[in-house]
Amino acid sequence: MSEELIQRNLVDSPEKMGDWNFYNIGATTLKALKSAKIIPDHDYDEYERKKPDALIVKKPIVIAAIEYKTPQQLRTDKQIEKAIAQELGTARALNANIYIITDGKKSIWVNPKTGNEITQEDGSKITLNFDKNSTNCINLINKITASISSDNDQLKPPSAVDPLPLAQKVWQDLWAVSGATPENCLYTFVEIFIFKYLSDLGVLQGVHSFYSLISQYGSNTDDDVLDFYAQTIRVKIKQLFPWNPKDKTTIINGTIFVSKDDKAVSGYATVFRRILNRFNDFGTLENIDYDFKSKLFETFLKESISKKNWGQYFTPLKVVRAIVNMVELSAGMKVCDPACGVGKFLLEPILHDLHKFFKIEDGKLTPQISLSGFDKGFDKEEQKTIILAKANMLIYMSSMIKENPGITEQFSELFNKTFFLQTNTILGTLSNPVKEEYDLILTNPPYVMSGSSNLKEEISKQDELKAHYAVSAMGIEGLFMEWIVRALKPNGKAFIVVPDGIMNRSNDKKLRDYILENCIIDAVISLPLNTFFTTNKKTYILALTKKEAISVNGTPTFKKQTTPVFTYLCSEIGETRDVYRFDIDQNDLEVASDLFNMFKGAKSKFKSEDKRCKIVDIKDFYDGAHWCVERWWTHEERINLGIEERESSVSLSNFISLITDVSDSILEFQEPLKELEKKNVNDGQTATVKIGDDSCFQLVTSSIGKNNTILSSLNTNNEDDIPVFSAGKFPVAYVKRLESKVPIDASEVLPILSVATNGDGSAGKNFILHTKPFYINTDRIAIRSVNNNIVIEFVMAMLRDIKSEYGFNHAHKANARNLRPIEITIPTNSDGVFDVTKQKDIVEIYHYYDDLIEMLKNHKNAMDSLKVKLDLDGYTMTCYKLPLLFSTTKGLAKYTKKYGNANSGEYPVYSASSFVPLTFINTYDYDGKYMTWSTNGFAGTILILDGKFSINGDRGILVPKDGRTDLDFDYMKFTLEPIFREMAKGRKGDNGEDEFTKLYPSMLDDVMIPVPVDKDGNIDLIAQQEIAAKYLAVEQCKQDIAEKLQTLIDQKVNI
Repeated sequence: MSEELIQRNLVDSPEKMGDWNFYNIGATTLKALKSAKIIPDHDYDEYERKKPDALIVKKPIVIAAIEYKTPQQLRTDKQIEKAIAQELGTARALNANIYIITDGKKSIWVNPKTGNEITQEDGSKITLNFDKNSTNCINLINKITASISSDNDQLKPPSAVDPLPLAQKVWQDLWAVSGATPENCLYTFVEIFIFKYLSDLGVLQGVHSFYSLISQYGSNTDDDVLDFYAQTIRVKIKQLFPWNPKDKTTIINGTIFVSKDDKAVSGYATVFRRILNRFNDFGTLENIDYDFKSKLFETFLKESISKKNWGQYFTPLKVVRAIVNMVELSAGMKVCDPACGVGKFLLEPILHDLHKFFKIEDGKLTPQISLSGFDKGFDKEEQKTIILAKANMLIYMSSMIKENPGITEQFSELFNKTFFLQTNTILGTLSNPVKEEYDLILTNPPYVMSGSSNLKEEISKQDELKAHYAVSAMGIEGLFMEWIVRALKPNGKAFIVVPDGIMNRSNDKKLRDYILENCIIDAVISLPLNTFFTTNKKTYILALTKKEAISVNGTPTFKKQTTPVFTYLCSEIGETRDVYRFDIDQNDLEVASDLFNMFKGAKSKFKSEDKRCKIVDIKDFYDGAHWCVERWWTHEERINLGIEERESSVSLSNFISLITDVSDSILEFQEPLKELEKKNVNDGQTATVKIGDDSCFQLVTSSIGKNNTILSSLNTNNEDDIPVFSAGKFPVAYVKRLESKVPIDASEVLPILSVATNGDGSAGKNFILHTKPFYINTDRIAIRSVNNNIVIEFVMAMLRDIKSEYGFNHAHKANARNLRPIEITIPTNSDGVFDVTKQKDIVEIYHYYDDLIEMLKNHKNAMDSLKVKLDLDGYTMTCYKLPLLFSTTKGLAKYTKKYGNANSGEYPVYSASSFVPLTFINTYDYDGKYMTWSTNGFAGTILILDGKFSINGDRGILVPKDGRTDLDFDYMKFTLEPIFREMAKGRKGDNGEDEFTKLYPSMLDDVMIPVPVDKDGNIDLIAQQEIAAKYLAVEQCKQDIAEKLQTLIDQKVNI
């Protein structure tokens, strides 16, 4: 780190320019600034040694780069031209918004993207001199940043006010004085904002206006002014915008300055005055940027230590607008968001057509569209969300309110009818079993497991609700999905943000079938991880159209969907998916939205060259085990699209977040498992039956008996034909109906179970539940239930472990003779009849258990392959060519297993495997601690060996050059292995995966090894050991987590 930064303590205590950091430097290089994390961690190439005179920074963005000159250096146009060119490259390397050259009396304001001077709105030069203490300079810099681009050097006229910087300052004021939660700081800001806003619109006038209140400070105490606000102005606002008597909410209801009984709170008068002054200094809010509300939420979310609690309020505006772009809104429609938060899904669609959807004639406000947003809450804290939604609607409709200030009560009535708080039950929206009510539903419902059992328990108390939520899907999101489908009118449309659980959980197959039965699936758009501010949960946009029933023999019937489905994979959503949420150029979601609009006009004919887009046959949804559409792209396709990386690498902070997410995802399973546990499947009587009991089961062994040649000639490869199964889980062929054989007649109503009979790995495994006719060729047997009270899925659950229990393999086949004696226990009712309900409950538990195990396996695989990249900015690094540090050589090819057998001994020989020795011999080539790498097989993996050993030709050894002792092997392993592994990647395999080639010593000559050095430029062994210790701690943490996950995976659960 530079002496300048250290001596002036600029890292921890920089100067301020407004709310930006100002660094008046000149002796510090970009390299040192990067090391101090003052500027972004980029490769600045030839500019790393440059020393800017000053920077304005709002991490991670460089607002301005500043170059100081003497007046003599800026006299002529030629000198100014030369001054601009001198450090323009540095400004561009920093990606600075503005480049400023100043002599203290005059300043040149330059657009780094073009290299041209920035001009005023009228084209004239900017004459304002740069002064870090000038408010005018801060305003100008904000204006420049909002105006210039790569093709514009001119200031743009003001179009909208963004009070985000104001919100940030007010939060700091509120929190510093009160210690209030970010939530309460947000509500307080919004109330004062509404007060100022209504004053700027001319709705609040006279003694009730913001400006009148500010003027009172000249002749009144701070306490008097706050008291006047509490007892007079707030009362006036509530008169203008009356509350809803049912839920008792209006556009304001929450502030730390006023108590619940509308009295000024003692001790807050000073900060109240400070905040009013901030609003006053900020200027008019009349031209409010309608994006502000979402930005406002982000500001307060960033400060919240309990971000997980905020997911219900916040859907990124980019997501909302993409969905709104896919919507066709017209007068007369009824639109709903059953989990509305702050109301964006209802307000964005009307934004540009207010006068179309809301008519005002003769002083009467007449809505031309019905908007309904619901939320739930029982106390004042919870009610504030709906208050924010109403305040949000006021902002959206401000132009109309400004034009019609005399009908605020009518606007308030509209706000109250649009947004309603459910206060009478924990079920909220779910307590109202609406049917065929809405033309359009847009929503991001809560998707959490926690609390779902309480909701289902409440539902079970009311027969009407039990009937309404008959699917009994998992989690709160499942209940909302069922509510949405039932609430849609025929031909009504829904756009819903859903989590991956709905799309792939076995227990939600019933819900997916319900959706398919009642709706047309128009689209599934896969969103990237971290789309949402508070969670990295995988999510999708699901677009549905409610089917219209047709009469078949007098019975209302839904036709099966035949149209294809639009699917799209998004890598980016137009903003960074981190806490900062900066705009970026790549917006796949916007592209998906536009493509979908083209698709819906000609579904069967639509084609796209976009590799993110696939038009999927609806059969994949009917027949598939999941709807996670990204799995329908190959791994290589997903890598090329940026959905996945070849090797997963994360920072240490992201690794910590990942651990939290793994923990949270496991804990999510607690609630539904407890819910299933309450079903008391272990209570009551049971009966034991044998698989060979002909009164219960029929074993079907009728093979079509075709050899591979004949079967290949009969194979149509048409999935509409009859599948043929052998020992594997997937069909070996599809054939037309055979004259000599009747297919086994499975159906959705009467499914049939089959299991592999032969094969060391297959016998007694590879269960299939068939729901359409099929043939067996060889090595498989079918089990049909002949008792209507035996659920065949339950039988499959009971037989799931027979391979290990009975030792089935190639020699001991799972054929009819060996299956017949197997006993299973089936629950019965008090009459001794097999209990169908309890069997289904047990099947549900097994499904959920299987989902849990699958999730644990995925987490463990991800943890095993994860690479954690440490931040090494605090170290000075130098790169050395590998041959300068190590000599390399391969082992001896003669060391084979055969050689080991002939020269058996105690000393290990290591080959390509980094796990176990190839053999043991009676001599050794090396004695000590060495670093080795595999030259073949899984080439590039490094193994540190200590003791007496040898290596063969499939492993090489790295020996420190000239006996040097300043190299730490653990550091070198963590540094070199990723480099070696990348070098070893060769050709593509048949499935697009990387296959690894050889990595010989001669291939390592040009490898550059980054090594920490001390202040004298010497290799720093202690620094290597520090870094290695961190890596080893991370690896140990990964190993501990993986072991705990494996313990859970291996845990057998008896139900």
